[in-house]
Amino acid sequence: MEQTIQALGQPLKDKNIALGVCGSVAIYKSLELIRILQKLGANVRVVMSKGAHNFLTPLLFEALSHHNVLTQDTQSWGEIPHNHIEIATWADLFLITPCTANTLNKIAYGIADNVLLESFLAFDKQKLIALAANTKMLENPATTKSLEILQTREITLIASQCKELACQSIGNGALAEPLEISFAVIRAFYKNPFWEQCRVCVSGGGSKESIDAVRYLSNYSSGKMGASLALAAYFLGAEVEFISTQFPFILPLEIQKQNVESTQDYLQKIIAWQTKNHAKNAQAFLFMSAAISDYIPKNPSREKLKKQDIGANWNLSLQENQDILATLKKTQKTIGFKLESKNGIEHAKKTLKTKGLDAICLNTITQDHNPLNAENNQLLWIANTFVKDLGFCDKVSLAFKILEEARHL
Repeated sequence: MEQTIQALGQPLKDKNIALGVCGSVAIYKSLELIRILQKLGANVRVVMSKGAHNFLTPLLFEALSHHNVLTQDTQSWGEIPHNHIEIATWADLFLITPCTANTLNKIAYGIADNVLLESFLAFDKQKLIALAANTKMLENPATTKSLEILQTREITLIASQCKELACQSIGNGALAEPLEISFAVIRAFYKNPFWEQCRVCVSGGGSKESIDAVRYLSNYSSGKMGASLALAAYFLGAEVEFISTQFPFILPLEIQKQNVESTQDYLQKIIAWQTKNHAKNAQAFLFMSAAISDYIPKNPSREKLKKQDIGANWNLSLQENQDILATLKKTQKTIGFKLESKNGIEHAKKTLKTKGLDAICLNTITQDHNPLNAENNQLLWIANTFVKDLGFCDKVSLAFKILEEARHL
């Protein structure tokens, strides 16, 4: 998880988040959530329901958030106000987690009989709810009706998990993991009307071409650029599919993940994605950031080749690999990726034309910098009419820059 948080940087820098907590066994997860949100750059203030006091003390939340906690007993209207109106004005986003079935049902019907509900009712910007309740309480007709009501409003509902609950039964109702909730918070701030109408496929990692039953031909690609693109597209609101051999950090559950190995695996998954696009008639983008082998073993063995059979020198016979970008139908905006050590722009422009791409991202490898496994990188965005330097930065920031350019294709 720490690697994921580090990769994200600080997308919530200077954002003010009001965190409402209710009386639930799952309240302990809110402590980890505060830590994550702060690492992502956010300022967090906590509002506690009366029931929350039965599980944790305000002092613990104050120690973690470095802010006074708003409770039923700490509201003040003096020279320095500390109340439901003040915090509703201060916050850029209001998140209730864990949200009990009791609180959920009250929100649906506009009831504000405690300081948490008063604060939430007074708030008029981004609202998120992460539900935590026993399965039977979730499935009660009163709760299902409340969920239907809230889905018609501008409130984001973060799905609960199906796992072992406090009562030791297995069922839906467990609070989402803190990192998953953090993903939803970032998306709430970054979602874009354009990308919300789009389907995005990102290929990442490096293909693994079988030599025998235990060996394969591959490359140094870490999958970080592809995973960063998948994350950024998700945060902007797109429906995302990530096809890769490598998954370098945790991705949101809503991103569809396809674990592949060979070039043929990539090709089949991308064609399947294209078919779904046609059925949904959606605007689509393909970011082909995977490092696909130019050559593959000519005669791969189904068994492990023995050292004594190979001999002192192994003359491995290779053949040219199928070109995915040249093979695919261009039913979507297609952005290729290219890695060169010299004459990069010239070669990239040629690839752009011969493969019918809409744009290409050029990586340059030097003695001082190999972008394949680096945390930071520099790319050139090359379209039909111009070349743009996207600068040197972390790969998630670079992904946002790529998507901004792609939006104008």
